[in-house]
Amino acid sequence: MKKLLLLFLTLIPLLGAAKDDKKNDNSNPKYLAGAITMQDGKIVFEEEIKAPSMKKEELYNTLLDWANKRFVSENNLNSRVVYTNKENGEIVASAEEYMVFSSTALSLDRTRVYYHFYIQANDGACKLTMSRIRYWYDENRDGGEKYTAEEWITDDMALNKKKTKLAPICGKFRRETIDLKDDLFSSVKNCLGVNAETQNTVQPVTPKTGIVKVSDLPSNLNEIAENGKISITAGENEITLSADSWGGFGKLFNKDVAYILIDKKQTDTCKMMENSAKYTVSFYKDKSAKSEIIIECKKTMTQELSAEELKSLNQDIDTSKEYIMYICEVTSVKLQ
Repeated sequence: MKKLLLLFLTLIPLLGAAKDDKKNDNSNPKYLAGAITMQDGKIVFEEEIKAPSMKKEELYNTLLDWANKRFVSENNLNSRVVYTNKENGEIVASAEEYMVFSSTALSLDRTRVYYHFYIQANDGACKLTMSRIRYWYDENRDGGEKYTAEEWITDDMALNKKKTKLAPICGKFRRETIDLKDDLFSSVKNCLGVNAETQNTVQPVTPKTGIVKVSDLPSNLNEIAENGKISITAGENEITLSADSWGGFGKLFNKDVAYILIDKKQTDTCKMMENSAKYTVSFYKDKSAKSEIIIECKKTMTQELSAEELKSLNQDIDTSKEYIMYICEVTSVKLQ
């Protein structure tokens, strides 16, 4: 018995340190300024998903089947489809579920989250809306605390003063709410086969040429950079970057932005970036002398972060280095 007790006491530090698989990504741009959209003072997430091959009735039936499976009451949580209108293509679900912030063998930090999920099906597309978000936190301690999203996860509440990181308490609500929204929208896309269709048609370089949208670009820009070359030009100076300098695309204040990661030891590159308001990022396929993708940007924000904080943007990044992240608004995209 004493041996078992000693073993348990030995394991306590390990159990207390155990965490769930959520990343420490409090500086990830996807959660920072511009991630929350407001309508008439209320937080509302919206996205339109295109499914050109599907008519309104087919979309409606497919999405109703998805909603009935996704929003199901379990134990003391009440989630269900509360309204349908086939003629108008409308589906409304009322959801109640748990969002888990952290979980160990000895503790569980979570909140109930309530929201409405609205689906509008039309010919060739559907619109998704997540709204009326509120929380019931720490319910087992004197009844807990209740908050609305508007008073808890806005930029003023959930970000630090510099808007560079999530705040300690409200920030975790913001992060998990955005992740929940992303999971819901992705689940609908998977249900409609949108992701699979996109992956099947993506080529290293799309057949389109000329000025295009960010959404028209291939999804494997990292692979193109690794197998070919990526460079950044400011004025007359063009500097070749390593493939891990490409951080990808995101949204900031509802505008397309690109994330460029520069090793702080690359002083010439950092100096060029600091002294320039506009950049051109070019991708070269294989060892071609001519760039095939040209992304024109203007500098929006500069943020100095450790490599660990940037792993959420690029899992292959060298953690022995420190990087400066340049967030640039995309002003033009061209395929050649």
